[in-house]
Amino acid sequence: MTPGPEPGDREAAARARIVTRRAIKRLDLLELFIISGGVGLSMVGGVVLAWALNGITPWDFRSTWIGASLFLFVLSGSLAIAKIRNDARVDAELIAAKRNDDDG
Repeated sequence: MTPGPEPGDREAAARARIVTRRAIKRLDLLELFIISGGVGLSMVGGVVLAWALNGITPWDFRSTWIGASLFLFVLSGSLAIAKIRNDARVDAELIAAKRNDDDG
C-alpha cells in the first residue's frame, strides 16, 4: 500500500496554486496595460501621420487618422508576433542542438 501525500505537501500545493493564480492575474493586467499602451501610441502616431498627410491624400483627416492608427497598430503587432516566433524557433534549434550534443 502506497502512502498518500502528507498534509504538509497538500498545504504547499494549495499555497502554490494561490501564488500561481495571483501571478496569472497580475500578468493579465500587465498584458492589458501593454496592449492599451500600444493602442494609445498607435493613435498618437496616426494623428501625426494624418496631420502630415493632410493635404496630400484625398481623404479627410478623420479617415486618414483611423486608417493610419489601424495600420500602425497592425504593423507593430505583426512585427512583435514575428519576433516572438523567431525567438521560439531559435530556442527550439538550440534545444535540439543541445540534445544532439548530449546524445552523441
